[in-house]
Amino acid sequence: MQALRELMRERPNGLDDWLRVRRPASTLPAVKPIADWLFARRATSLSTPPPATQTGNGAQTKAEEPPTAGGSAGATDPGRQTAHGGRDNPDPPRRGGPSVAPFLSDGCMPLGRRLVGGQAKEIISVPLGSLTKHTIVLAGAGSGKTVLVRRIVEEAVLRGVPSIVLDVANDLATLGDRWPARPPSWTDDDAAKAEMYQARAEVVVWTPGMAAGNPVRLDPLPDFAPLSDSQEELEAAVSLAVSTLRPIVLPGKNAAATPALGVLTAALQFFAHRGGGSLQDLIDLLSELPADAASGFANAAKKARDMGERLRAEVMLNPVLKPGGALLDPARLLRAGAKGRVRVSVLNLAGLGDLGPQQQFVNQLAMTLFAWIKKNPARDGVLLSGLLVVDEARDFVPSVKAVASSASLVRLAAQARKYGLGIVFATQQPKSIDHNVIANCQTQIYGRASSPAAIDVIVDQIHQRGGSVSDIAALEKGQFYVHGEGLPAPIKVATSLCLSCHGSPPDEAGLRERAVRSRAVVEQGETRSA
Repeated sequence: MQALRELMRERPNGLDDWLRVRRPASTLPAVKPIADWLFARRATSLSTPPPATQTGNGAQTKAEEPPTAGGSAGATDPGRQTAHGGRDNPDPPRRGGPSVAPFLSDGCMPLGRRLVGGQAKEIISVPLGSLTKHTIVLAGAGSGKTVLVRRIVEEAVLRGVPSIVLDVANDLATLGDRWPARPPSWTDDDAAKAEMYQARAEVVVWTPGMAAGNPVRLDPLPDFAPLSDSQEELEAAVSLAVSTLRPIVLPGKNAAATPALGVLTAALQFFAHRGGGSLQDLIDLLSELPADAASGFANAAKKARDMGERLRAEVMLNPVLKPGGALLDPARLLRAGAKGRVRVSVLNLAGLGDLGPQQQFVNQLAMTLFAWIKKNPARDGVLLSGLLVVDEARDFVPSVKAVASSASLVRLAAQARKYGLGIVFATQQPKSIDHNVIANCQTQIYGRASSPAAIDVIVDQIHQRGGSVSDIAALEKGQFYVHGEGLPAPIKVATSLCLSCHGSPPDEAGLRERAVRSRAVVEQGETRSA
């Protein structure tokens, strides 16, 4: 309190905004019960939603022109350079359709309306920039988790923020589809937002492993070149590459594999310090390993040659490594679409078959993103440069046994916030996800759960954040507890239906049709750029 007194006396720049977001006095243990009572009473007294957007910290904001590419509050320049390349929104949709400005709070992401006595009240939001500190959605089947995740992606599009979405169940491939009729639960604001979303979004469905759709492939090696100025990060990237390649070139865990693992590590260090290269370049290096690349290991050249042959064969057999489709890099995933549209890249993993190849693909994606964001951090004034959405996260960062994608995703979560990339993890089984992932997520969203283990995890997480609940198993579909920056404790909210059509997942023919359309859109855009 004395520190606050000094701050109020000195009045440094930005103090008022800091006070509104952090609320240091009302979160003190002696004051918090009174503040919570006052805010609850204030919410109850509102008979209708306020005309201005209400942020999570209780401060109202005026309707502003929409910020571009997750830009700073109040940014209205339609030709502003974005963090992901290109000019954002050179032809603003508001000129030919409804303006989105009345629906966008000043640099905030809406999560739902506060529920008080079963009635939906003011909008609860978190600062858009806080999403770079990541989001976790812990909610069971039938909770409305997928609808909520879709709505987060859609609201990000309205704010000029592109997304990369991992689709493992085909139900996110429809992010570009319109509703055939207006859903009964929609407000007029939802309907206007849906029109704006369709005008702004460029949803591209990619199908790794499915040649008849919009095939892509990823290089299992990170781009070592931009990491050369940091020995620590270069070594970390080499370690991730070893983790990716080991199951391919050294299957099993017998003692005889240990020396070969040392040769592989030494070869990759040699490869990385020379600037790296393609997977074929690494195969060539292993096939004729220089004597100084793995000195001290007996029969190093033979061990390297054997690993090179296994890797060569895997390139021909593994759908993740098999040539075909464009080499998918983050710049293509996050680039601005035609006429300034905001790209949503849906990576559908159905064509990869088993979970193993899917995990390997996600591992490669995480490594590639890690190297790319370091070279392409968010520009000054950009609150959020992009989102990575990991649905069914328990399959890619499980709590019990590490898989191919575990280490790379955990490391990406720890580092991405420095460069402006936010990650949204979602899972139906909170007990089954790596605790490091939950710990790395500042925004936490909890939905209905039925198993005792899941309920225990969620109740414990809410308790750690200053809340106390007993109705997790009784929450209705679309009801969640949310907690994030500016919110002193988890708040119960009702979320809105997504802006794009969410029905039965498309079958293989429907998925392929969307992918083929997407391929044509991408090819046309890249032809115009060339």
